[in-house]
Amino acid sequence: MQNVIIQACSEQDKEWLSHVHSGTRIDIQLLDQYDSRFQSELIGYRFGRYLIIRFDEFVIPQSMNCTGLIAVCRFLIEDSLGECFAFKSEIVNTLRRPDKLLFMAFPAEIHRRPLRATKRQSLKIPAAISLRSAQGTSPSFNGVLVDVSGKGCRFQFDASHTGRKVNLLPILIRIDWPERGIQKEVSGMVRNSKMQDGFLTIGVQFDEEQPDLDISL
Repeated sequence: MQNVIIQACSEQDKEWLSHVHSGTRIDIQLLDQYDSRFQSELIGYRFGRYLIIRFDEFVIPQSMNCTGLIAVCRFLIEDSLGECFAFKSEIVNTLRRPDKLLFMAFPAEIHRRPLRATKRQSLKIPAAISLRSAQGTSPSFNGVLVDVSGKGCRFQFDASHTGRKVNLLPILIRIDWPERGIQKEVSGMVRNSKMQDGFLTIGVQFDEEQPDLDISL
């Protein structure tokens, strides 16, 4: 899939920023002698000037000064298509009080790459999910499919059942979609998970393609 490069401080910047909310998880790779890499959290920005990113103390030792280093940042935006964004930027300041913060120069350009070859339709379909194992399936959790295609879906449910993360494990999804006369079970694999708006959302790749779930057909 082809990358798209977005020039900074344009109307397109405002478009992608509209999808980036406080709390977005960002993977940061420092271009230092150790090629350090860690997860962080976007907490704000000033358009065209800087991004503010919170980090955990243990990922950057107290003795390490990151100011002036160049970092490669990557993050996912899950929408009807799903895209990976990446940019390179300089760390212009580092704070450790009252919180651990990196101030990064607003990126000069953004690299944007689709995560999936097929577009998914945004909707809400009642469904339930359970873990598959050699002993059978675990108790199920109710939720909704928030998008779906013939190759996969995103499933959203109350995170209080499982915590804030789901491991990459085989699962079984039971789908109840009366509008299309579909009531079926589909096996798949969890590929990613993230917290969003108080709910846990997981990305699922089906073991076999499901043409009847492909709304684009």
